[in-house]
Amino acid sequence: MSTVSCLQTLLQEVPHAFRSLSPAEAVQPRSEGKWSPVQILGHLCDSALNNISRFINVQIEPQPLRLTVYDQNEWAEAQHYGSTSPEEVLRFWLSLNESVLRIISSLKSDQLALVFLLPEGDTITLEGLIKDYLEHLEHHLGQIFPDLSFI
Repeated sequence: MSTVSCLQTLLQEVPHAFRSLSPAEAVQPRSEGKWSPVQILGHLCDSALNNISRFINVQIEPQPLRLTVYDQNEWAEAQHYGSTSPEEVLRFWLSLNESVLRIISSLKSDQLALVFLLPEGDTITLEGLIKDYLEHLEHHLGQIFPDLSFI
């Protein structure tokens, strides 16, 4: 399945699955010191925010574009996902990933070959970063929904 098709499927399936969680399940940490499902979904919002910026900037900035990292724990804490309505976080996730889908759906092969410089000095293409984004998304959705087959 292509990256675009996979993301389209997730945009259809995740809302149903997430809304099937009880309010208590949505905010219950998976174990001591771990994020709750709503916090994981919030982390995926932060990932989408950062990657939308990357997916756009690599198209307009000189090559290779230096890929900046972000502190996922600080972002999640600053966003207060643990005390935010699960429905609000879900709507945010949907909106952001609809934007990701819109951006990646229109990319041409020469754009997919654009290059990022990673902090350790290696490089990755835009296509590779998009694949990493989707793998990261699927990994964390698998933590929320370990028994669902759409992941």
